[in-house]
Amino acid sequence: MPRASLLWNRRTKRRGSALILVLLLTVTLAAIALSAILLTGSSTILSHSFDRERDYRYAAEAGLAMGKASLGRDTSIHLPDSGYVTLISNGTVTGADGQVIPSLHVNVYVGLSGNVTGEFGNYASIVSEAFDSSGTRYVRRLELAAENFARYAMFTNTFPAGLCYSTGEFIRGRAHSNQGWYSCGTPTYYDTVSAVGNVSGGSPTFEKGKISGASVIPIPPVSKLAVLQTNAAAANLDVVSQGTSLSNVRTRIEFVAIDLNNDGDVNDNNEGFFRVYQANAAYAGRVRVKDSVINSQNVPPDSLCGDWHVENGTLKFFPTFVHGETWFKNEIAAGTLIASSPSDVVASAGSVTTNERNTIMGHTGFRCYPAGDPHLVSSERRHALPAAGSPTSWQKGGEDTTFTDSTVYGYWQRWGGNNTPVVTAFAGIASTSPYYGYQHQADNARLWPLDRTLNPNSKGVIHTHGPVALNGVLRGWVTMYAQTYGSAQGTLLLIDDLVYAQDPASVLCANLFGLIADTSIMIADNGINSPLRSGKNGSVYRWTDGNDNGMLTANNFVFHGVTMSRTGTVGVENYDQHPEGSATFGNCNTAHTGRGCIQQAGGVIENFISATYSDNYDGFGENRSVDQCLNTQSPPYFPTTGRYLNNRFSEIDPARFDVATLFRKLQSGN
Repeated sequence: MPRASLLWNRRTKRRGSALILVLLLTVTLAAIALSAILLTGSSTILSHSFDRERDYRYAAEAGLAMGKASLGRDTSIHLPDSGYVTLISNGTVTGADGQVIPSLHVNVYVGLSGNVTGEFGNYASIVSEAFDSSGTRYVRRLELAAENFARYAMFTNTFPAGLCYSTGEFIRGRAHSNQGWYSCGTPTYYDTVSAVGNVSGGSPTFEKGKISGASVIPIPPVSKLAVLQTNAAAANLDVVSQGTSLSNVRTRIEFVAIDLNNDGDVNDNNEGFFRVYQANAAYAGRVRVKDSVINSQNVPPDSLCGDWHVENGTLKFFPTFVHGETWFKNEIAAGTLIASSPSDVVASAGSVTTNERNTIMGHTGFRCYPAGDPHLVSSERRHALPAAGSPTSWQKGGEDTTFTDSTVYGYWQRWGGNNTPVVTAFAGIASTSPYYGYQHQADNARLWPLDRTLNPNSKGVIHTHGPVALNGVLRGWVTMYAQTYGSAQGTLLLIDDLVYAQDPASVLCANLFGLIADTSIMIADNGINSPLRSGKNGSVYRWTDGNDNGMLTANNFVFHGVTMSRTGTVGVENYDQHPEGSATFGNCNTAHTGRGCIQQAGGVIENFISATYSDNYDGFGENRSVDQCLNTQSPPYFPTTGRYLNNRFSEIDPARFDVATLFRKLQSGN
């Protein structure tokens, strides 16, 4: 066969391969195109899905914002202890373009969350549900923390014209006035100062700025505090006061901290107590440690003030008048008592002269104690009830262990709860402990336990029906409320320093104290807080409060805690009377005071602000500091401002979301 014919035949047999190749290329290109179409469609769908998810999320967050705004401005919204309130039902959301977002609606709910009693602060949760008709949902929760009044270093509902913060004074924490805020001179404010009116006057230093035109924050009404009396009564910590006002207050509450486990400190939770002294009407002045007036000078009362002598190897306290009694002189002569130098023997117990008193006041540690204090054994126990003790029971010096239950002056009230756990706890105190003598008080139920390990129903709340005087060393987290009942005013008189068992500057949040009065809280003008003279003309001054719990508190008034006066003020009695100071004596920083400084670690909330000195070497200057714990914590059940602050956000699984079930889980104990 010819060669050309053979090649031609081979070629004609391969004609179908080109078609197959074309088909393969066509299918491949179609697949690529289809894939591109599918990918583009998926991207569009995915983008649309993300856009919708974003819309739902933004709608849910818008619902949270609307809910928070409603909660803040609508005073008719009441959050129940259990359950929730519906703020918005099937609502719409308007976008930034002013158009309603189509096919999307929101439900907004709010209710209390956490421990709803308010013992450890108040929290609320706003839950926003964004949804459409097809059943798609997005659920978001915002937990809010109720702003507590305890965070304010100074809060006043009214700020009278003519008052101002002046040179030498400062406030270290947040300050607010529901009127204006006035300065004169050069005070220093270490945190923000806000006022509904203007923040004006003087040349102050604002470390964190000022805010004029702020919103009003109302002081809580009595109805908001009703839970305090209920909780106090359940723990047998409800005290019925004697007297009707500051002028005749006859009830004294003294906080005491006692080492129960012999570890050398009073820092354990169950080591906080208080005791209640009720004075007879004729001796109300002994509760407030009312000073005498001789030759127009304030003089310490001789039956409540005195000095120290070593008796049988132990340092003990002896009131001034005792120095003139025969038994005291005999013990000095016999060497049972170590005489002071210069000699402080008094010629007549009933008529101590100014020179004799001047000598006693010159001795180290001269101080005064309020009625009922164990150190006053030589004047208290001789008048003990139901019958006076033998002379050997009262002819001696006083110490913490020489406690007298009842006298003609008054009595220490028994606690009404189950005292068995208290007696058991005190039985473990070592006989060598300086607290061993407190066993008598515990056995006779004179110590009121604050901690729930000894008082199971205690929630850290004390309530009083009327006026009370206060002093002592506090261990624990406590809120105390003095309520007005009829003519008995809910007012509080601070007759001496009241300090924590641990210095709040050293140990954060170990103790917290909230003090609330329906009327005023006043620092007493008495024989402890004010420097006194011996009665002799001249410049011999003495403060008589000593040091408390190892803290240097002499020459100033020291208070640890936050105070609230609902209708009155937190102030100083007779702030502009009997000037004691001079250019070199008694001043507070550069302020011209006579009694020293108010050294408070905590805040002041009051209906109206009042002067604490008149710049004439009288009264107290303000030297308040902030307890940093109060920025995040509050005393139990201490009232809130009604405003809420963001705490945290969280998302909720929409597939399992049920609003009733959610709030039931959020509200512990319900």
